[in-house]
Amino acid sequence: MLSEPRSRMRLISVACFSVHAPLSLLALLAVLASGATACASRPPPEALAATRDTLSGLDEFGALLLGAGLPVEAIPQGRSVSPVQAERLRRHLAILPYLPQHYAPRFVADELLRYVEQHGQGLSRWDLSRMVQEYRSLFLLRQDGFLAAALTGEPARWIGRVEVRDHGAGAAEFEMDVFYTRADGESWRRADSPNLDRL
Repeated sequence: MLSEPRSRMRLISVACFSVHAPLSLLALLAVLASGATACASRPPPEALAATRDTLSGLDEFGALLLGAGLPVEAIPQGRSVSPVQAERLRRHLAILPYLPQHYAPRFVADELLRYVEQHGQGLSRWDLSRMVQEYRSLFLLRQDGFLAAALTGEPARWIGRVEVRDHGAGAAEFEMDVFYTRADGESWRRADSPNLDRL
C-alpha cells in the first residue's frame, strides 16, 4: 500500500496525463497537493509559550527557585510572596528530587522562604530579589564534597568526602549548612548568614 503523499502524487500525475480529466478535477488535485506544504509551512502552535513567558520575566528570586530545582510552572507569578505561598513552596522543594547543583540554591531558597513565613506578612518580589543579592559571594559545602556557589550551585573547589559527624556532616574543616566566603585566592573562611532584617 502506498503512503499518502506518494498515492496523492500518483493521482495527480494520472489526472494530469489523462486526456479526459475535467479542469475542475485538476484544480482540486492541485489544491490537495499544496495542502501538505501549506500546513508544513505554518508555524506550530506555541507549546512552550507559557514557559518562555515565565522565563523572560524571571527576577533574581524566580531564578533562585529555578536553580533550586523548582519546575518553571510552580514559580509564583505575583508581585509578592505571602507566608502561605512560602510554606507551600518550602514543602514543594522538600519533596522534589534534586541533583547536587540544586543543593546550595535550595538551601538559600529555604532560608528566604522561612524568613517570609516568620515575617508574618507577604514580601514583595523586589525585596526578595534584593535579599538574594546578599548571598552572591557565599558558598556552601554540598553532599558530594564540593564547595559550591550559594546562588547557582556551581562547584568552586572539591574539599573531600563528606562524613557524618557528632553535630552534622562535613569534609576537612568545612561543615554542611554553613556559609563560606573566599578571603583571597584559595583561602576560605566562615561567613555569617545574611542579616535579612536589616535589608
